[in-house]
Amino acid sequence: MINDNFGLIKKYVSAVDKSTGEIKFPQTSKLLTMSDSQEIERLLSREKKTLSNYHSQEGFEDLHLANLSLINLKLGYLMFLLKDDIKSMKLRSYNVGLVDIDLVSLFSKSHSQFFNFDIARCLFVLLSDYEGLIHRYAKLRYKAHGQIPDMDTRVLKGESPIWCNTIQFFMEDNVEGVKRNLDILEAITLKRLSKKEELLRIDYAYYQALLEKDRAKCEELLAELISPTIHKKRKDNPILNQYISQPALGYAKLAWRQGIKVDIDSPLIPKELLPIKANDDYPIPYDFLKES
Repeated sequence: MINDNFGLIKKYVSAVDKSTGEIKFPQTSKLLTMSDSQEIERLLSREKKTLSNYHSQEGFEDLHLANLSLINLKLGYLMFLLKDDIKSMKLRSYNVGLVDIDLVSLFSKSHSQFFNFDIARCLFVLLSDYEGLIHRYAKLRYKAHGQIPDMDTRVLKGESPIWCNTIQFFMEDNVEGVKRNLDILEAITLKRLSKKEELLRIDYAYYQALLEKDRAKCEELLAELISPTIHKKRKDNPILNQYISQPALGYAKLAWRQGIKVDIDSPLIPKELLPIKANDDYPIPYDFLKES
């Protein structure tokens, strides 16, 4: 028997293993089991421990903030996947944004430089639908640390944070910023991509299509991102990425924010998460954030 407390969205179900009660999602070879449901409890426990460590382990605050951000990201997705709780997912997305703002604003260590590589985390904040937070996040830049220049300097050199920075410009509808970055990407960054980074050419093409308001091209590129080969290579979480495709979901949300209502028929890009509809309330989740 399938546990009724599982709370899964019926239309995502592709098949049920009658002998085990496990539910199989379309376009995946894995099964969502009760062990995944128990991951919520494990993450909630980790959240409490991380908060305790943040207050008690002086000198490691940036590490614990980075961990707290990632815990909220995972919890957000799981609350949606396992409980169909979009409101809680938006709150967890809001939490990620608040924690990241604190992390980047207060610290200049390596953990505050996630814009160098974490496109999925940058895009996750969009799912909050909280405009004030999204615009604050769009202006977030990490500071110089040791011999590592500040984020804006590295972007102008076509280095790794330019991908997240371009997303930030889209977040705040900064067309000139997007155009500048596309020029830098074409002139410098794309010529330096390693073999492993070649897949980022899809992201570059998507930014171009988004700037040109080309819905058909955006949908074509999203379909490419969720194709089995590309999706497998872009995975960054062994549980969540069985059911959600990032950056495809975030890029689809970015398109909706630009007035381009892309429509991709795949559970890897849940349609429920694309419309812009804010929660009625976004309480600040942690006391230290209220103080800062």
